[in-house]
Amino acid sequence: MKAKKAKKAKKVYILLEDDTEIFGNGTGHIMNRMYLPVLRYVEILKEYNAKSTFYVDMAHWLFLQENADFKDFALQAELIEKTIFHLLENNMEVQLHLHSQWANARIDNGKIYVTDKWNIGQLDEEDQKRLFLKGLESLKEIINKSKFSNEFNSFKAGSWGLQPFNILYDEFANKGAKIVLGPTKGLKLPALNVDYSGMESEITPYYCRKDDINKIGNTKDIVIVPMTPTYLNWIDLTRYVIHVNYRNIMQRYDKDLDIYGVPKEILKLNPVFNRDSIHSLRMPYKTNLKMNKQPYWYLKKTFKRAYDLVMKNDSDYKLLVLETHTKDFKNVFQDIDRFMGHLTKEYENIEFITTSDLVEHIGQGKLKPIVNSDNFINS
Repeated sequence: MKAKKAKKAKKVYILLEDDTEIFGNGTGHIMNRMYLPVLRYVEILKEYNAKSTFYVDMAHWLFLQENADFKDFALQAELIEKTIFHLLENNMEVQLHLHSQWANARIDNGKIYVTDKWNIGQLDEEDQKRLFLKGLESLKEIINKSKFSNEFNSFKAGSWGLQPFNILYDEFANKGAKIVLGPTKGLKLPALNVDYSGMESEITPYYCRKDDINKIGNTKDIVIVPMTPTYLNWIDLTRYVIHVNYRNIMQRYDKDLDIYGVPKEILKLNPVFNRDSIHSLRMPYKTNLKMNKQPYWYLKKTFKRAYDLVMKNDSDYKLLVLETHTKDFKNVFQDIDRFMGHLTKEYENIEFITTSDLVEHIGQGKLKPIVNSDNFINS
């Protein structure tokens, strides 16, 4: 059934945000999972006059730089820089992403061992600060090599993990990280000590407390932009499971180039395995709005449901966060192209924005993140 055209009266902002990275266990080559997919994706975005914020994993770049003599790591580090240059040249935005499993990763007997600390909050205080500051400094240095301006204003948590937040809160505020993405209402990852079940806002951005990222704070320092919820019903879920199983059979050898000096025990490392596990969720099958390697019908249905949830939300500022992972785009560009065409044709009231636009909207008073007004402190 064709979606009804949305009314023009109410503007709906779409924040496309991409986790620009390889796989969490260290598999994947920058050429195949970052550089080439980003080039193709940018072409699609420009075709539909869309823009996106790309969160580039600088923790991986640091590891590649520190081990530049290993295999072709110097080339891969250079490809990350070329990816950043290409994004800036095409009017996209680049912000900071960090996967903390690279912080203390090692190379042993020609094999790459990432750690099981996929939530930056699991690192000790010194390592958290060092990783954030070095990652940010390196990103700024790379951007400065280009002729384009790109102000740092936001951070996306690797593996959605940023708990506890008290260590990095002041560092973020001091360095200008006004927007934080990753927290998702209801998400629990026990292996990473991540628990967002207590988030006080599921859809509307809010100023968080230093001592608890789930809670609405009383100082206007850092805004949490929750990942937008959506869902599948039983019929959709069954259809999707069949699709995934078929895809896995057809693409059995698709990752041969990704297994790049990673030992078997690390290949099996996946502390986010229950991110969208069926057994851990009640019907409807709830998740966040995303565009990874899902088919067109999935993208269309989940977007419509997220859109309806946001339109029913009390906030006057209507915002959908659409999470993407270009590392998964290899075999689904036709679906992505078709989906982007669907959005721009059927939803005439949408506008694609970046986190810089969000910051500007906050400054203009257009977006008013929730703050605990009872104990408000003007910071």
